[in-house]
Amino acid sequence: MTRRGAWLAKFLLRRVLPIGCLAVLAWFSHGPVWGWAIAALGWALLVLVHSWQSAALAAWLDSPDGRPFPQAGGAWGEVLGKLAHWLNEQTQHREDVETRLRSFRGAMDAVPDGLVIVDAGHRIQWSNRAAGAHLGVRLPRDDGVMIEHLVRTPGFAEYLASADAPSPFVLQVPAARTRVYTIRVVPLGDANKLVVSLDVTDARRVESMRSTFVANVSHELRTPLTVVSGFLEYFTDEAAVDAEQRKQFAHLMSDQTARMLSLVDDLLTLSRLEAEDAPASEEDVDMADLLKQLRAEGQSLSDGRHRLEVICQGPALHGNRKELHSAFGNLVSNAIRYTPAGGEIRIEWAVSDGCGVFSVCDSGVGVAAEHLPRLTERFYRVDRGRSRDTGGTGLGLAIVKHILLRHQAKLKIDSELGAGSTFRATFPDWRLRTPA
Repeated sequence: MTRRGAWLAKFLLRRVLPIGCLAVLAWFSHGPVWGWAIAALGWALLVLVHSWQSAALAAWLDSPDGRPFPQAGGAWGEVLGKLAHWLNEQTQHREDVETRLRSFRGAMDAVPDGLVIVDAGHRIQWSNRAAGAHLGVRLPRDDGVMIEHLVRTPGFAEYLASADAPSPFVLQVPAARTRVYTIRVVPLGDANKLVVSLDVTDARRVESMRSTFVANVSHELRTPLTVVSGFLEYFTDEAAVDAEQRKQFAHLMSDQTARMLSLVDDLLTLSRLEAEDAPASEEDVDMADLLKQLRAEGQSLSDGRHRLEVICQGPALHGNRKELHSAFGNLVSNAIRYTPAGGEIRIEWAVSDGCGVFSVCDSGVGVAAEHLPRLTERFYRVDRGRSRDTGGTGLGLAIVKHILLRHQAKLKIDSELGAGSTFRATFPDWRLRTPA
């Protein structure tokens, strides 16, 4: 028996059968008039009850949020109970769907790529948070707006309309710093499209740095190689130069070869520093001994042309001695190279505000303020000719920066053109080792 048949049988047994029994009893006890009267009255009451329950249900369906759910007994109670159970299941299902939808939207907002869904007319249907930063799409403000009205870069509308573009569309957005995005369009369903924007600014910047780095290395090696190659042409002809000239040319070639070796060594050092996250080993470095070594190396490089002052007023420093020697040595050699003869150079290690500070102060030529932010870039030179004359490779301060980063230290540069420079390396307090 079907559910409908079972419900009908229960209705006949609970409602119709009692009325029929009462009518039959009245028929036999008081005559047919009373029997028909009882039957009519019972059916009238039954119709009235059903009409009232139907009206209550209809009123609740008109405004379910403002009225309590109707209650009843009997067959109507069973029907309303099943309806209430079904409504509870639907409400729970809707809440589950809404929870999953909120979770999905949260996940899509966390995606760093911009996502925009547009319909066949390119009207915006949905977007995530990154699309606002990439393309300027804001919901609900831009709901239903054609995306071409927001992204007005020439060629974007044609790219969006193309069915199968072979390569992504490149979008440049001028801001505080130029951002570069690549945009792809993916079919979504029968008519919709998914517009995906990817921020490739950092990748483009790295590629540009790589190209610049290769060009700089090639340029730096080309100059000494050209000198060596030119001198070798003279050596092939024994009659072209005399013994004294040969000796002079050999000395010049030796200088250029040493310059290339120094450049290669700095490149290898810089490559190793960039490849490793932290020093291989660390120890408590005796700064008095290290400054003594730096002074000896500085005097050798200066050859008596400068006055060197060394002050050590701080404790030992925990770090990699070889790397710290390289960083501090680069700062000292730079000060000597760019300070004219007769100038003063002060090398100091002290504690300031609880931090260890290594500083090199010189009375040299100084650096203009506009050059200071770029001094630690690889191959950046304020004066290329002067740097080559002093034997610099253009990588010293880049090496210093990477070594200090590996030791959680910061480099600060104070300089004034014609008044000298001061380079300070500040180390955190937990790297200081005060003797017992």
